[in-house]
Amino acid sequence: MTDIIMIVVAYFIGTFPSAYLCGRLFKDLDIRQTGSGNVGAMNTMKHVGYLPGILTLVADVVKGALAVYLATLYGSWPLIPLLAAFFVVLGHNYNIFLGLKGGKGLGSLTGSMLVLSPITFLYILALVILITLLIRDTNTASGLGILTLPVILGLQKGELAFYLVGAAISLLVAVKHIRDFKAYLQGRRRLI
Repeated sequence: MTDIIMIVVAYFIGTFPSAYLCGRLFKDLDIRQTGSGNVGAMNTMKHVGYLPGILTLVADVVKGALAVYLATLYGSWPLIPLLAAFFVVLGHNYNIFLGLKGGKGLGSLTGSMLVLSPITFLYILALVILITLLIRDTNTASGLGILTLPVILGLQKGELAFYLVGAAISLLVAVKHIRDFKAYLQGRRRLI
């Protein structure tokens, strides 16, 4: 029963609308109706300001870390922290309180990986930086880099479940980058 509660808690931690709240508090705007409509740190930084964007990013990373940390402490099944990582990203990306709108999941995923497998985070970060330098588009590079999550996480943890859930998490994030992939292919680069 505790394991199911940890999964539900992870989802609801993911729904904490940091970008939405920063938009309302700093500029009285609905971030869902601004810029890309993405409820995340980058859209907040571009359209609300640097401080709100950084606060949003920090809150999103903390959401991911908190969900996995709590699942590690209170979950009885060893894979509950991994499932918590999936559900916190799901909650962030598809927030039931914001009409299933959300961010791209990178901040929440970062926090999750910092607790679950810091080395996985470092490998993916290095890949994203390398891809960014090669294609000169950070959004597309992030979406592409995250596709390596199942392999890197699976190799680090050595269990099939980490490959499978890693693939599910990477799809949650990559789907939110489809617009970036299309923009890159059309020649509209967004180096940040």
